[in-house]
Amino acid sequence: MPLAKRALVLAAVLLITGAMSTFAQDPGGARPQQPAATVASGELVKIDTSAKTIVIKTEADPQMQFSYTDTTKVTGADKGVAGLATMTGSSVTIHYTKKGQDNVATEIEVQAKKS
Repeated sequence: MPLAKRALVLAAVLLITGAMSTFAQDPGGARPQQPAATVASGELVKIDTSAKTIVIKTEADPQMQFSYTDTTKVTGADKGVAGLATMTGSSVTIHYTKKGQDNVATEIEVQAKKS
């Protein structure tokens, strides 16, 4: 095989190999995507600290249930989540993500009870 043909074949193989490795790379890296946060506002109906759940009544839904974790940020309540137990009837805003069928609260904002 003449030298020019060998050089052309080698160049084509290198070009194809380089293109394949470029397409095989994951542009997002190995990071899992975070689910988008959603917000719900309503009246605090009940809280179950042993089950780590909170239920609110919204205008759109009669009741929405959320689970929370130790990392859920709570503002407007003394003693964090434990303080919510005495605040039924208060207005709350909950930032949450969907995990399967569950609503997982990432932040709970409590407004003072209406008198």
